[in-house]
Amino acid sequence: MSKTSILPVNAADSAGVAEELLQALSDGIIGVDRTGCIVYINPAARELLGWVDEGCVGLPLDSVFCLNGDIRVDISTQRLRQILDSGLGLGPITNCRVVTRQDQELAVDFSLTPVSPELGMVLFHKIQRGRWLQRRMLYQVSHDSLTGLPNRTALQQTLTQLHAEITAHDDVYTVLLLDLDRFKLINDSYGHSIGDSLLAEVAHRLAGGMRAQDSLGRWGGEEFLCLLPQTDRDHGLRIAERMRKRVESEPFRFEGHLISTTLSVGVAGFPQDGAEPTEVLRMADAALYEAKRSGRNRVQSSEKISGNIFSIASRLEQALSEKRVQPAFQPIVELASGKIVAEESLARIVDSTGEITEAGYFMEAATQLQMVHRIDHEMIRQTIMRCSCRVGQNAGPIAHFVNVSADLLRHPDLIHDILSLAKMQCAVTGFSPDATKPLVIEITERELLENVRDARRILAPFLDFGLRLAIDDFGSGYSSLQYLADLPVAFLKIEGDLVRRAPDDVRVRAILRGVQDMARDLDVITIAEYIENERILEVVRELGVHWGQGYYFGRPRLE
Repeated sequence: MSKTSILPVNAADSAGVAEELLQALSDGIIGVDRTGCIVYINPAARELLGWVDEGCVGLPLDSVFCLNGDIRVDISTQRLRQILDSGLGLGPITNCRVVTRQDQELAVDFSLTPVSPELGMVLFHKIQRGRWLQRRMLYQVSHDSLTGLPNRTALQQTLTQLHAEITAHDDVYTVLLLDLDRFKLINDSYGHSIGDSLLAEVAHRLAGGMRAQDSLGRWGGEEFLCLLPQTDRDHGLRIAERMRKRVESEPFRFEGHLISTTLSVGVAGFPQDGAEPTEVLRMADAALYEAKRSGRNRVQSSEKISGNIFSIASRLEQALSEKRVQPAFQPIVELASGKIVAEESLARIVDSTGEITEAGYFMEAATQLQMVHRIDHEMIRQTIMRCSCRVGQNAGPIAHFVNVSADLLRHPDLIHDILSLAKMQCAVTGFSPDATKPLVIEITERELLENVRDARRILAPFLDFGLRLAIDDFGSGYSSLQYLADLPVAFLKIEGDLVRRAPDDVRVRAILRGVQDMARDLDVITIAEYIENERILEVVRELGVHWGQGYYFGRPRLE
């Protein structure tokens, strides 16, 4: 095969011009055939890679052009065939490192362009060290260190730019939000090292199925975000299904383990799912939530989400904007003495007519449409004000429990606002979380973050300020003991269904007795929820539970 056959030229004169052009280029050029072997290498490539002659012609590309560094680039024979068949190419990929024949490292930009279904052309050029260091710093700011994909910040910038371009041309785009199913179980079973390796390999497998115009990045944790320009929602659904199948198609192998995993995907499109990027993202997240809720390992379109959810969300949105989402306070009693020692703030919507709507009506819609953090933020702000008012009135010290969702913990701006308000109230009223520890942040066990390291880091601002931590619905999940071991938990609120069953179920009583023994050894206060009658009260008091909460002591009341 002649060297110039890598270019689609027929006339001898054109072939000669192409030959001269390839020979003169300062960029490295490597021609590669469908078998993965090199058929051409120009002088610049030979010099950069340390080949004094054309002795690498006929060798596999991945034995000559060895890439490493931050980005995982697959140039195996199988991947080359996929690229040639697709006609879409690979790259440009910046800030790669290539190893020369003399085992030296060069910083390069790299791309692979199909010339025909049988031939491809690798193009790369060396980056000067100073320029490479600058670009590497920019790369590290905008890319996830584990997967090499764009990070959340970079994706948000890309989405903003995409939205502006699409809007200007009256076009469409689709957003895919992809989440690995039961990833925490994999982390717990095999360790975080294998969990990290799995995330990197899933990212690599997903990227291998992308079109050149698409953008894929790590959105956070085990979530990935894919932006599909000029793609309507129906087409986006088909792409999402292909990506789901790529992950499910075969297990991943790590350290002798074969690990199978699946994806749930939420799909939303512009303009039908929102006029702004934040609205489209919220709809994709709602669709992902529905995919998880309905069984996982599936693709869910925003189109299938119940219309009733949107009417509820609209009512909630209006209530939040008009400051009509207010806390109702339910007493918590010390069982031994009957004294009120705490209260919990529970969200309510208060209509203009005075009608009160309980949280059970709107929380599922708020969860699906990513509005829970706004409810939490409002409840905590109002609870802080209540705490400081009690200090100003010299009221007796009691603890104030307020719910914090994982959704709120993902919004550092809101956490900063909450802490700023608390500090201001300390200065004005003398309210001091360090002295009396009146505020308790309550996290539902079902919503605890996927690993303890993340939980400790995100909760740190609250805990450093002097707030205490309670685990709600204790006994409803499988990760309780790990969180008790690694987080400074002060309270355990026992799951209400267990409390209700305690009088009639000897097995449940045995479980609660074990929980109480463990809490005593850890110096943790236990709270039985849903105490609705004297019979339940007598049982949990006999078991040694410290505090209780439920309709028997009082219903939540607005102040």
